[in-house]
Amino acid sequence: MAVPYSPDVYLLAHRFPIKKYHAYLPWEADYAAHPWHGYNRDLCVDLPKEMPPAIYFDSWVIWGVHDPKKFMSCVVDLLRTHYTQIPQGSSVYIRNDRLSLPLLKQ
Repeated sequence: MAVPYSPDVYLLAHRFPIKKYHAYLPWEADYAAHPWHGYNRDLCVDLPKEMPPAIYFDSWVIWGVHDPKKFMSCVVDLLRTHYTQIPQGSSVYIRNDRLSLPLLKQ
């Protein structure tokens, strides 16, 4: 998964995004709070149900205004509690249960 918006990551990894989420931008977070016609699309609800083995999280502040830490704080919380940043300082997070014990000790 790549959030909030990094379509090149899917192309380079030869992977498809998780269902419904090739991106998650501020207006999509707003839609999640006000869905139309029964089409629910809320990353904060769906992501904990199906946590991908890896997440590419770009902390890019969209248009210099929309900070992902604010409009998708649920993702930041999930990364903090269930993922490890590999390598430190990168944009790649690996789900903790996918890491080997020797790697965790480093």
